[in-house]
Amino acid sequence: MKKVILSAVLSIFSLLLFAQENPKDELGTWYILASNSKISEKINVQLQTQFRFYELASELQQFKIRTGVTYKVNNTVMFGAGYGYFLNDPSYLSETPENFNEHRLVLDGHLRNKFTKLTLNHRYRYEHRFFDGGMDSSGWMRYMLKASYPINEKVAIDLYDEVFINVQGTDNFAQNWIGGGVSYKINDLINTRLGYQNIQTSGIDFDRLLISLTFKPDFTKADAQ
Repeated sequence: MKKVILSAVLSIFSLLLFAQENPKDELGTWYILASNSKISEKINVQLQTQFRFYELASELQQFKIRTGVTYKVNNTVMFGAGYGYFLNDPSYLSETPENFNEHRLVLDGHLRNKFTKLTLNHRYRYEHRFFDGGMDSSGWMRYMLKASYPINEKVAIDLYDEVFINVQGTDNFAQNWIGGGVSYKINDLINTRLGYQNIQTSGIDFDRLLISLTFKPDFTKADAQ
C-alpha cells in the first residue's frame, strides 16, 4: 500500500512538471480560501472564495464566491444546497469577449463508502446557471468520484475525476476535471492542500495548480462548554 501511495504522489508532481514544461499550455493557478463550519451533528455551513488565474499569479480568469449548507443523514448519505457568484473574464483567450457575471443555484447529493482507511466519495450535483446581460440560462449535471487515503494523522492524498454534462443543447459533454492532491492538517481548525488538475473541454485543455487553505470550526464543541 505504501508503494501505491508513493506512486500516486509522484504521479501528481510528474503531471505538474509536465504542465510547466509544455510550451503549448500555461500552468494556471487557483487560490482557494474556504470554511466548513459544523453547526450541529447534522448541519454544516460552507463558505468559499476562489481566484482562478490563467497564469501562475496573473490574468484572472474567474473570481468565485460560494456559500452552502449540507445535511448529514448518516455516515454514508448527505445532501446539500448552495449559491455561487462568478465573475468571468475570457479575454485572455480572445480579445472579443467581455467580462460577464454568472449566478448558480446548486443541489448536491453525497454518498461515502469507506474501506479500512480508503474513502470513496460520490458527489452528484445539479447547477442551474443564470447570466447577466440577457444571456439564456443553462444547467449542468456533474458527477465526481474521489478517493482519499490518509498517510498519517497529518497528511492525506486524494485522486478524483468529475464529468460535466450539459442539460440543454445537443452537445452533452461540457467538461471533465481530473486531478489529485496532498493535504496537510495543521491543527483541528486549519487544513492546507496542494493539488493539480487537468480540465478537458470540447475545445481546449487547461492545466491548473490548486493551492487551498480551509478552516473547519466546530461550534458544537463551544455549545458543549
